[in-house]
Amino acid sequence: MNSKRSSSPKSAAIISGNEDLLIELLSFFPASTLIRFQLVSKQWHSLISAPSFRRLHTLRHCHRKPQPSFILRPTFPSTTSHEFFYFRPTVKKLIPFSFRFPSVKILQSCNGLLLLETKNTQYGRKIYYICNPTTMQYRNVMIGRTSCERLCLVFDPSKSPHYKVIRFMTKGTARPGREYTIDVYASETHTWNNWGKRRLTNWRFNNAVYWNGGMYFIRPSGNSYCFYLQEIAGVDERIDRPPWTCCKGMRQNYAMESNGHLHSISLSVRPDKNYLSVFEMNKEDRSWFMKYRVDINPIAHLFAVKFPVVGSVLGIVRGDREEDSTFLFHEPGKIILYRFYEESFEVLVDFTTEDYYEEGRVQFDFNDVYQFIETLAPV
Repeated sequence: MNSKRSSSPKSAAIISGNEDLLIELLSFFPASTLIRFQLVSKQWHSLISAPSFRRLHTLRHCHRKPQPSFILRPTFPSTTSHEFFYFRPTVKKLIPFSFRFPSVKILQSCNGLLLLETKNTQYGRKIYYICNPTTMQYRNVMIGRTSCERLCLVFDPSKSPHYKVIRFMTKGTARPGREYTIDVYASETHTWNNWGKRRLTNWRFNNAVYWNGGMYFIRPSGNSYCFYLQEIAGVDERIDRPPWTCCKGMRQNYAMESNGHLHSISLSVRPDKNYLSVFEMNKEDRSWFMKYRVDINPIAHLFAVKFPVVGSVLGIVRGDREEDSTFLFHEPGKIILYRFYEESFEVLVDFTTEDYYEEGRVQFDFNDVYQFIETLAPV
């Protein structure tokens, strides 16, 4: 009995003394756990924070599909002292969250990294950062003073531990058919490379979503495009617009990616006719097909929501199994999880007693919700 007890400290000492073995063991833990492990000792902090370990961990976990987390920005910031909230569905709690810089605007979220915009003064020059919200590391992406129409973040850890930033620039006011200079920032060298010029007809740089090797700009009406990154130059292609139908009561249309699936979502809100339509893009021919159609009337009736329903879609979470796929819906004071397979729903968070709750108004809009996967990926 005593020999068994005494063997534990010896085993711990052996592991601690063998750095290669310790790195191998630590690399199997999830990112959020390793952030806490950094407090164990100076040695563990040094190992876990090393860029080489973080790249190893990113590559080792790139094919695993952890439950995503969310960063939410209040639609009406004046009602709360918190600029952002962190939300993880499994925790069922909104946690105040802040960045290192004031007045941050999140431009895009891509597989665990964020593209941020801020200003050095209220009316000053825009400054851009890549941020890992799990490790709270930042990287300043210098863009100069040329007029920048759009920045896009590309990060796919299943292909590379490095990320890219695409910059679409034009002189003067951007308009359809104008010639754009396209530059690409590579994180492995921290430098910009020019990819030439391209005349982009009827492009609108909105609803940017990275999926299946390309940056998709999805529009509810008009033309939608995809920009593919290749070794020498980018290739842009027109794609079919989502099969959204404009009708009375149609709310904001959404485009979002989850677990390797690209979706377009429309929310129809009419008295006793409240539906969520989810379309998915086919990887083979990039056509759209109906994936889910959800009747949200039971949710409205259960919580005595007045018509038309006031609410917003926060995100879709696709699981490895069909029965694990869900979507998050927000109506004033609550965040609700709906399970597609079971056709059931659950209130994850009720914040009707918080100071930022206001009856009859949504606290979080889809455009201010950013889904990310916790990762140690270095920036």
